[in-house]
Amino acid sequence: MNARSPGLTRRRLLAGGATAAGLAALTACGARLDEPEDLNGPPEGRLTLLTPIFPGADGKALLEKQLLPTFLAQYPKVSVTVDYTTYDYLNQKITTGLTTGIPADVIMLGMGWVEPFASRQILSELHVPADGLNGYSESVLRSCRLGGKLFALPVVLDTRFGIARRDILAKAGYSRPPTSMAELREYAIRLTQRDSGGKLLRAGLDVQSLDPRQLFETVLFAFGGDLFRDGKPAFNDPTGVAALQWLTGLQLRDRVIDQGFSSPKATTLPIADGRAAMAIGHNNWWVTTTKQRPEVIDQLQPFLLNPAKPSIFAGGTLVSVSAASRHQSAAQALARFMASPDVSLAGAAQKGQVPALAQLEQSPYVRDPKHALVRFGLDNLRYGRGEGGIPAWLPLRDELLATVQLATTGRQDPKAALDALAVTANSAIADFGTS
Repeated sequence: MNARSPGLTRRRLLAGGATAAGLAALTACGARLDEPEDLNGPPEGRLTLLTPIFPGADGKALLEKQLLPTFLAQYPKVSVTVDYTTYDYLNQKITTGLTTGIPADVIMLGMGWVEPFASRQILSELHVPADGLNGYSESVLRSCRLGGKLFALPVVLDTRFGIARRDILAKAGYSRPPTSMAELREYAIRLTQRDSGGKLLRAGLDVQSLDPRQLFETVLFAFGGDLFRDGKPAFNDPTGVAALQWLTGLQLRDRVIDQGFSSPKATTLPIADGRAAMAIGHNNWWVTTTKQRPEVIDQLQPFLLNPAKPSIFAGGTLVSVSAASRHQSAAQALARFMASPDVSLAGAAQKGQVPALAQLEQSPYVRDPKHALVRFGLDNLRYGRGEGGIPAWLPLRDELLATVQLATTGRQDPKAALDALAVTANSAIADFGTS
């Protein structure tokens, strides 16, 4: 098996290091967290909002014609210019704003991004009324804090968990989804179907339609493991190794799915068209299923991978305020508005995501019978676990993805792959601390 290339790893880290350089630059020249210019003044000024959600013409109309007018009517001395981007370019957009000294006033971030930016004083601490956090899951708010201070609020969430085809399980004699990681493997093996020549007809468990990094994290959390602990890598401890061995064994030993059977970029979902009995999947798969095979939407049954250690992966979009904004009072007000129930619900409904507030559980969108996956994600946010946890997380994301791919394709032993990643992570942590 081939070992990881140290040169390739270093180049990847240097590519990700542009973020650290941008953070350091703004720390030197931007506004300080402890000196907001007009935090106690009336909200006024021209603001820029950077967002990866509300895409396309419909999203723009929804945000600028329906949602923002409510905010602007409340604060007539504030104007808002929206800078739309995608998650593929969000990091680049933020970094460009930092290095040019013209960052957006209100920045929407991914889960796990607070520590990298807040640790360099790029984000202002959010000032929220005492009752302003009611309705948010504390498990999700952990990803919004650093050092006990709040730097972001959740807007819309993306959750991952087990999904089973209720009808396929019933035909195999199962009256319920699996209730442990061992049972999940047993189900997957039994439910896999091949023809007489060995061609895969139905995968027992689809573990290829999710991003490999987030797939591993979902399994890691179900095993009870952590990415980082006390600022150090924990993904290569015995629990982390067991999680990656389990995931690798399903594909290489148990053959519950073949390489290339599906991918995160696939236009069809195996679980929707019956080519998979179960999957580790995303809450917005109901959107694709409704378009692809609407007649089976009520057969999708979500489940916790390991009820003994309940967890779901919870990613999503957060809203934060740039410490360099010259209009702190207005920016703080806009950030709170972007995390409000109306905006959260509208943003979630546009792309089949999970709204961030528990009070939206009774909304028509969440209660719609077709949206069982969304409802399951919202109901289980108390078990939510997110990415990141350290300031050096951003340059390590692609490294984790590559590590999982090395192991699950048989190019490197799971323990060796995770141990090599831990060396890379420790180097990144040290580099970030001195940049």
